[in-house]
Amino acid sequence: MLTTNATDKMNGPGYTYINLDYMNMMSDGDPSMKQVMLEMLLEELPLELSKMRVLFDENKWTELGSTSHKMKSTLAFVGNDAMTNANSKIEHICKEEQGIGDIAELIGILEGLIDPVVAELKQEQTQ
Repeated sequence: MLTTNATDKMNGPGYTYINLDYMNMMSDGDPSMKQVMLEMLLEELPLELSKMRVLFDENKWTELGSTSHKMKSTLAFVGNDAMTNANSKIEHICKEEQGIGDIAELIGILEGLIDPVVAELKQEQTQ
């Protein structure tokens, strides 16, 4: 059984679900660049996750694997280990076409974390 627990959560400055170290490094201290990255995450993350759910429901494993692969770079900016690990497992399962039964639980992990992650990203955006 795949689970998340408190040790999976990221403890950045004041955040439980995100760690923006990678984003801060990539934006090189440029606040406007960071805002652009935050806007991109807030737009893409829910859309891509929704797309993953539809592809899963339609049993489109190749397309789901491709979408999961694309999500890797997005999730790197979020910095949530539980989401990154679940997404990585989805990509691997789709590529190998083994363990398909685990995908529902993995998508559930992503869907369970999306709201608190988005809330913290929005909080960061207003700072």
